[in-house]
Amino acid sequence: MDRTSLDALASGLKESGTPDREQVFRELREQGGSPVETIYVVARVFGMSHPEAKSAIYESPAWRDRGADWRRLQDEAAGSAGDCSR
Repeated sequence: MDRTSLDALASGLKESGTPDREQVFRELREQGGSPVETIYVVARVFGMSHPEAKSAIYESPAWRDRGADWRRLQDEAAGSAGDCSR
């Protein structure tokens, strides 16, 4: 999904009033949104920073099962970045 579509989705969610955060997480996942897309939309809808939205998504029941994979991927990337500096 492109940024314009994500911005339109976030605007639509905000226009309908303050949505329930968990409902937004669940709907975006059910619609096939990626974690990155969900973080982007959630940050805009709820006025969160991207790090705050990232923490919130993986603490939510809708995405909790993906949190361990995400942290492992980040740890591997950080380890690879450290290997490049040698």
